[in-house]
Amino acid sequence: MIQEIAPKRFWNAYEKRSPQADSKIICVCDGSYCIVHEDIGDRFPRYGEMIREAGDGGIFYDLRKLQYLFAILDGEERTDYFLCVCDIECRFLKLPPYSWEPTYYMNHKMKPRDEAFAGMTAHHLYVWYRDNHFCGRCGTKMVHDGAQRMVKCPKCKNMVFPKIAPAVLAAVRHNGKLLLTKYAHGEGNYALVAGFVEIGETAEECVAREVMEETGLPVKNVRYYDSQPWGFAGNLMLAYTAELDGEDDTIHRDASELAVAEWVAPEDITDIFDYSSLTREMIRRFREGQL
Repeated sequence: MIQEIAPKRFWNAYEKRSPQADSKIICVCDGSYCIVHEDIGDRFPRYGEMIREAGDGGIFYDLRKLQYLFAILDGEERTDYFLCVCDIECRFLKLPPYSWEPTYYMNHKMKPRDEAFAGMTAHHLYVWYRDNHFCGRCGTKMVHDGAQRMVKCPKCKNMVFPKIAPAVLAAVRHNGKLLLTKYAHGEGNYALVAGFVEIGETAEECVAREVMEETGLPVKNVRYYDSQPWGFAGNLMLAYTAELDGEDDTIHRDASELAVAEWVAPEDITDIFDYSSLTREMIRRFREGQL
């Protein structure tokens, strides 16, 4: 999965740090990211490579306003990552070949995995910073805390930490088949029943509710499988296996949510080459008889 970057380690403790020449700068403009393309793989620009470019009488990005995000550790080596928000898709004169890419590229095409994971997590933090410029309680401009990853209101003392939304995945099995779906507004790939945990319910209750709402099927024996941070949508994915409760496996699909909902045998699942998501891992393991 995308967060599995061993032997490297993700270091998310917030610190007050200044960029060094080899620090990575994650530049974002309207949801697109500057990615350098090399023969050995993709990466984000290094601080030492970047220079400011003026155009139309203005500076489009300012390296004095970088926001420290996190670090990735490789043995004794440490690479810090910083966020740089650009007004337009800037030109960086000293960089090797690069392009501005959407989050889809980081999810499905970017390699190596540690750099894709860095991009996903940076996107999660970028959206949080973007949406919390002003206090939701009194409207005052927020400031970043110096000791922890939090923005606070200097007037009413409101504190806002990064938003993480818990969501569930449900791998429901019956008579050797797996309940697979395709979203009504998705890319046409098989997926598992999924949904956000609502106020006042456990993750296990959410599994039962989402499966019933989307397919009309009751489930039992809901058991925890694994979890995954999914910064592209600000989620923490909580995956569960479950079994059909009863013998009536008739599906009543919610057409507003799903284009397809069906029971699929392992031999009818095609090869899966996407190794980034927990959803794809669970479907692959079912196909291989390991779920």
